[in-house]
Amino acid sequence: MAAVSLQKIKTQKFIIMLFTKKIKLSISIAIFLMFSSLTIAQETKEKNYDKGFKFGFGINGGLPTDNAYNFSLGADARLQYDLSQRTSLTLTTGFTNLFIDDNVKDLGFIPVKFGFKAFVWENRFYVLGEVGAGFAVTNG
Repeated sequence: MAAVSLQKIKTQKFIIMLFTKKIKLSISIAIFLMFSSLTIAQETKEKNYDKGFKFGFGINGGLPTDNAYNFSLGADARLQYDLSQRTSLTLTTGFTNLFIDDNVKDLGFIPVKFGFKAFVWENRFYVLGEVGAGFAVTNG
């Protein structure tokens, strides 16, 4: 019994350590990309660029890392307003469904996110950060 409890504690500490490392790595990458994009922005001169709205859509899917649900499937729509050739504001919404067991109702949610998109390597690579909320709806 004590060995099982000790193993659980070790596993929990290991998970917390991995999570902490991922957060530190994410913050470091974000800071690096922020300064990289600022450097690029200082060197870029834009000529005759028409600002405007763009609309896009996509599908998404996922598999769980635990047994909380079987899989997910959804669709998103994004409205983008270009501030310049390299930066944009975004508004994203859609619907995602989490498919659970047959005897449990599926869970769907509608995300609403606002974001900022910036190209950091010419026009080939961009970063996009979004904040928002998901509104849960139950299906079936």
